Amino acid sequence: MHIHTTHRSSGIDAVGSIPWGSHFCQFYHTEADLAETLVPFFQAGLDANESCLWVTSQSLDAGRAAALMAQAIPGFDAYVASGQMEIVSISDWYKPGDKFDPDIVLNGWIERERRSRALGFAGLRLTGDTIWVERSGWADFMDYERKVNGAFRHYNLVALCTYCMETCSAEDVIDVCRHHEFALTRRDGAWEVLESSSLKLAKEELVRLNAELEDRVESRTAALNAAVRARDEFLAMLGHELRNPLAPIRSAADVIRALAPAGSPIADSSTILTRQVGHLTRLVDDLLDVARITQGHIQVNLQETALADIVDMAVEQARPLIDQRGHALTVTLPGRGVKVLADGTRLAQVFGNLLHNAAKYTPNGGNVGIAASVDDGTAVITVTDSGAGIPADMLDAVFGLFTQLPRSLDRSDGGLGIGLTLARRIVELHGGSIAAHSDGPDRGSRFTVQLALATPAVATTPLAAPAAVEPAVSRRVLIVDDNADARELMATLLSLHGYEVDTAADGESALLQAATLTPDVVMLDIGLPGIDGYETARRLRAIPAMAHKRLIALTGYGQPGDLAASRAAGFDEHILKPAQLDDVLAKVAVAAQGRNEPQVSGH
Repeated sequence: MHIHTTHRSSGIDAVGSIPWGSHFCQFYHTEADLAETLVPFFQAGLDANESCLWVTSQSLDAGRAAALMAQAIPGFDAYVASGQMEIVSISDWYKPGDKFDPDIVLNGWIERERRSRALGFAGLRLTGDTIWVERSGWADFMDYERKVNGAFRHYNLVALCTYCMETCSAEDVIDVCRHHEFALTRRDGAWEVLESSSLKLAKEELVRLNAELEDRVESRTAALNAAVRARDEFLAMLGHELRNPLAPIRSAADVIRALAPAGSPIADSSTILTRQVGHLTRLVDDLLDVARITQGHIQVNLQETALADIVDMAVEQARPLIDQRGHALTVTLPGRGVKVLADGTRLAQVFGNLLHNAAKYTPNGGNVGIAASVDDGTAVITVTDSGAGIPADMLDAVFGLFTQLPRSLDRSDGGLGIGLTLARRIVELHGGSIAAHSDGPDRGSRFTVQLALATPAVATTPLAAPAAVEPAVSRRVLIVDDNADARELMATLLSLHGYEVDTAADGESALLQAATLTPDVVMLDIGLPGIDGYETARRLRAIPAMAHKRLIALTGYGQPGDLAASRAAGFDEHILKPAQLDDVLAKVAVAAQGRNEPQVSGH
């Protein structure tokens, strides 16, 4: 059986499109009635590559039918010659041997449909005139029509039965309508469709079911949207709650490293703490980026940026793992005149993820490299490794969400499998491309990113390492955080680097201290008790002496909406907990020279 629901053009305006398996009828008075419907009916079939069979009677004989078709369809003889169109008379189809056998006729239709499809046609379109049916055989013929109505639904068949109104009584009309899906008749000069009660009921039921389905879809969509919002809110809160304890752990590690003798077990322990906090921070960021990816909320702030600076940031992010693995790192950079229109932080995240993966999937003591060059007006950045490689069938799949390559037990630095998905999305937002290459398992990998240049490139020259940031002398910093551990450890760190530091546990206290102490920089948590960090920032800006001082949000809230809220509240910077000490020192050391757009860091 071949059950299809593909709709076909009937060629008859009053009928429109119909599916395979349609079995309907027409009541006619004259030859003109038949010509008006059957010629376009078969023309539509020929146009749709259907095999067509017209069984005629004395109302419109085979010769007249052929003439009408030839008149309406250019090249009609070719359709006949190819076997796509056949016109036969009643005696050749319904009553061979002058006897009507319903099973033979029904099987004949089905066999003709199979033969048509075997010849490459889409199916069979047919019509048969019933004027030959006598009163004595009416009941048997209606039983035949009932069988046809059920059987044709399973084949690539469209059938139109024609009944002469001159030979049908009112009861006959009812019988005919009962055993067809619908009837076509002329009323006031126009063709109209008369639907059977069963078809009307079926349509009404379909309308009802569609309405129910739409209600269910709407309800389900609303529930899914609510679940997505709840998930995003949960992930945002989870990120904040996870970052809060990570912040004092990282600060404590920085304090220990600053005070402990170099090479001592205490200093080594501080290094381990810092490395593991960085690993946990990456996992938190990946967790939050799941929502951003699925909701399309990844945003980029494009600015003309030196490509070398972006790669430097990426290397800095990945170096702890690279050093831990004992890999040899090769970095090849263009001159700082090579610039791209980019969100530097986001692109550094891309290259950092690629370097991190390279280190993770390469056995200890391997080779990892990143190289940036210019090729025909395009910046080409390549990250290579000598590690596990990628199977050929996974070269594109690795960019799928939650996809991870198999790892041996010694590769303990796992992830959530979204780093490459995020990388592709960010690169595409920059109008670039990213692709993976590998010669196979254990033969290393190569990831290539291509980006358009912002300005013509200058000659490549070796770069010196960036100079360390030196703090400004005698600058006052106010740290506002309700987490005592985080507050006091950050105060200790800044004090060790020459800053004069004051602290506050809530917004009200911060406002009082700012009014009397006039700090040069205020580092402000967002989730404060009483008035939150956003409101505190707005009130700080309202203090004349603080209008142009530097405000830094140091917080666990890192969703795009949080950054927008920071900008609106008056913050100059937005640093995510747990913050890198060098990042904090760099932001604090910058003198307040007017208002800036807040930049997010710590991603």
